[in-house]
Amino acid sequence: MGQHVMNWEAIWTLPNLNLEESLNSDIYALVPSSDHRVQEIVQAYPNFGAYINRFQDTHSNPIAPTIMLRKTDIPLSLKSQEVAASFRDLVVASTVPIARALETVHNTGLDRVRYSSYFWIFPWVIDRNYEYLITRTPAMLALDDVDQFLGVSSPDLPRVTLRKQHVDEPLLEELLRRWILRYENVKPKWADIALFRSLHMANQACLVPAGVDAVIHDFGRLVALWVSAFEILVHPGNNERSNLTRVMDLFEKIPWQDTTLSHRRYLIKDGKHPERKNIACWLYRKLYSCRNDFLHGNPVTLKSLQILKSGRSLHFHAAILYRLALTAFLDLEWKEAVPPFNDKETITSHMNRRWRFENPQSECERALKLSRISVEQQRRDRENRINESFRLGREIKKHLERQ
Repeated sequence: MGQHVMNWEAIWTLPNLNLEESLNSDIYALVPSSDHRVQEIVQAYPNFGAYINRFQDTHSNPIAPTIMLRKTDIPLSLKSQEVAASFRDLVVASTVPIARALETVHNTGLDRVRYSSYFWIFPWVIDRNYEYLITRTPAMLALDDVDQFLGVSSPDLPRVTLRKQHVDEPLLEELLRRWILRYENVKPKWADIALFRSLHMANQACLVPAGVDAVIHDFGRLVALWVSAFEILVHPGNNERSNLTRVMDLFEKIPWQDTTLSHRRYLIKDGKHPERKNIACWLYRKLYSCRNDFLHGNPVTLKSLQILKSGRSLHFHAAILYRLALTAFLDLEWKEAVPPFNDKETITSHMNRRWRFENPQSECERALKLSRISVEQQRRDRENRINESFRLGREIKKHLERQ
């Protein structure tokens, strides 16, 4: 796929993901097959069209894969596999944690992108001359004919659509900015190196744990990867070390919208001096202990993978906790000054932008609070609120009728 049409070239194919709208940067993009840039390549190179039209699911239903595009007129340093993978990783971080937060808060079974497995890169692509299919992985180097090709999505995943409203746009925008800083600079800052190492580990931690052969240890492995993602993020560089204290220090810096989450209500034993910390530290300590049990060979049960207060999944909530850690690490806080209230149009625009910026953080905070509330209690609380709303509505109606 080395040749190009216009200013873009197709480099990777993602058959598990249906994309509603393109996710763009100045130099890379994830786009649906219908994107005009993809169609220009198809028109110029019929073999590429044959390639993307030969994808289907395990029941022979045709699927239109998502395509990763890359600008052609960029320096070679920005065309490396690491740069492309980091672009994929930052998109995962901007979609999977918010999907898990929304599912936790709203308790719905909608088709959200809850696993990074949806961003799996299909191993076969067309060569530079658009003659053959090639694959190059750590396990295989091979070449084959396009007319013999049949592309398939992963059989252990349902087909889902990534919708614009399910993208954490404030996080995506900031990660794209830091991504450029990381890879355009010959000597990037350590914090940017650590960030994208951490995002890559988080991508692995977000995978579906296993297939039909899943056992408890598959979930424990993901918990271990999550702890690694947190520790890489806060690593200070040089010969210093990352540890539990540094991660919890980051959680203490989160700019909470719900200020009750900053309260140090939870006694956490870290060394010889127990301290009271906030709820994020409390949950991370559970994750950290779970990691130790699995990797050190300590006795484990299914309860080891649960948040005992609520019965919820530790590894599922870890992604939500990671988004909150990124809030602090990236200083994702609304800083725009409030405009004069006498300008209705300006103040309305300001409030709309602020809501869009703060809503992903708000949903993650609500999900974090639910780490201490069971699904059953959450359902009862929701039913009580609905019943109370109906009761108030009936009373208001009766009051109006009497008047």
